[in-house]
Amino acid sequence: MESSTLNLNDWIGKTIEVEDTITAAQANLMNATLDREPTLKNGDVLPPAWHWLYFHEAVQLSGLGVEGHPKLGGFMPPVPLPRRMWAGGSLIFDRPIVIGQPAVKRSTVTNITPKSGKSGELYFVTVEHEIYQGTSNCLHEKQTVVYREPPDPTKTLAQPPAAPENAEFSAEIQPDPIMLFRYSALTFNGHRIHYDADFCRSVEGYPDLVFHGPLTATLLLDLFYHRFSSDRIKTFEYRGIAPIFNPDRFSVNGSRKGMNGKAWAADHDGGLAMQAQISFG
Repeated sequence: MESSTLNLNDWIGKTIEVEDTITAAQANLMNATLDREPTLKNGDVLPPAWHWLYFHEAVQLSGLGVEGHPKLGGFMPPVPLPRRMWAGGSLIFDRPIVIGQPAVKRSTVTNITPKSGKSGELYFVTVEHEIYQGTSNCLHEKQTVVYREPPDPTKTLAQPPAAPENAEFSAEIQPDPIMLFRYSALTFNGHRIHYDADFCRSVEGYPDLVFHGPLTATLLLDLFYHRFSSDRIKTFEYRGIAPIFNPDRFSVNGSRKGMNGKAWAADHDGGLAMQAQISFG
């Protein structure tokens, strides 16, 4: 592992830029996916975390792995483990992203860390993103991706810890394959765990389709964004704890004290799926 780490360090500092236009059409497709009226228009502010709908790299089919992710060794380092998951991340909102305007996303690999845990060997890759409109920085994002050993579909999934029960406000979410397919399409995400139930069961050992981690994070932010619409969200830090599966209902929950809030997603059994912290300013 030590020699692999030395080779992988060549990827630290690797940067790519992607240009896109923050179209109202794409944002309104997200509104429709959330069963809302498609009312966003040019000049409106893009809701928080909806930047994940844009800046997609056009990777050819031949450039994808069997699980549907781009093959490693391009922008992302060629870690020797095949299984990719979002571990968590943070967002700093410096100024609103405006719908209808062009934007640039600059991404940089900043850290690669091998670890050993109860679940085997792991690699944590940190990527930082900055989004600009004109000369102004709108958003700084730090994203941690974890790579794991091949799954053993015969093993029982670990039970997550219990979610908090002191929510001040919450909303229930009913996953279904159409919602998951639409979000995969909007984010140009080919990961098969979100639309291929046979792959989930036979390869990953999951009981059904997996709800997108980024969509869970988006819904947590959405809970605060609409409840406190007159306040500006400044930061959001989140960590995935356990997967959520179709078709089980789950909840997104929150509480707020002053300029800070706590958010979490609880699965249908009350297990903690994601936790987050939010600040206003």
